[in-house]
Amino acid sequence: MDADRIKNSLQSVLGESPVWLNNKLYYIDIKGGKIHSYNNNFGTIDLKEMITFIVPCNDNIVFSTKNSIKYMDLNTKKVKNLFTMNLQDGVRFNDGKCDVNGVLFAGTMDMKEKNNIASLYKFDKNVNEVLNKITISNGTIWNKDYDKMYYIDSPTKKIRVFSYDRNNSNIISEETGIDVSFSPGVPDGMTVDSMDNLYVCFFGGSHVLNFDRNGKLIKEIKVGSKNVSSCVFGGDDLKTLYITTAMDENGNGGYLYKYENNIEGTESMEFKFL
Repeated sequence: MDADRIKNSLQSVLGESPVWLNNKLYYIDIKGGKIHSYNNNFGTIDLKEMITFIVPCNDNIVFSTKNSIKYMDLNTKKVKNLFTMNLQDGVRFNDGKCDVNGVLFAGTMDMKEKNNIASLYKFDKNVNEVLNKITISNGTIWNKDYDKMYYIDSPTKKIRVFSYDRNNSNIISEETGIDVSFSPGVPDGMTVDSMDNLYVCFFGGSHVLNFDRNGKLIKEIKVGSKNVSSCVFGGDDLKTLYITTAMDENGNGGYLYKYENNIEGTESMEFKFL
């Protein structure tokens, strides 16, 4: 099963963080400092600074820089600062998603990708550290009932599984994880469908792997780029899996792909504490 490269797809240095908002796909180029949009045609907002993830908010977006989280009105392009973090040298934001209550979970990473000096934080009206001793925070997602949370620290090649208190947006306890060390590359972004199946992108692995809720491999979706970074469901029926990629060491890749799935996905949750 192969994903299709979208015609006239823009090439990103490090494509990431796709979200489906108002019948349009938004995604970013982290190193290019750009927010791209796609719905038959491509558009771009150039922020001229590193941007590491986006989430929906009030029909607009919340985005992160190296050390801050901001709100942007997509019509006026006006930006409002929400949080500024005092991160240690060599650490930056990397990935983030919101739960069903609109609480944002955003993680950081060691920019050298070697040391476990990063963390996962929870943002509502306040900021709280949730997990620490992380190297590259990635892939946070929940099952459809929001009683399980999945999380990736990429170099560990493991998907961590937590029981989750959806009423209070809290991790309860850690369960048995899913070992994905058999795959080439490292696990990166992921999403879940309406049947609680996981879709996990592998940076350096040229594919998205689809697992059931028990961690059993269902299928492989091959992608024509080495560095597969993240994915999200979109389209009128939420059955189109959009897949972002990054350039490899030879300058290949970085394009947007799609895969027509037989099961609908879940919506991109928005931040509700503006």
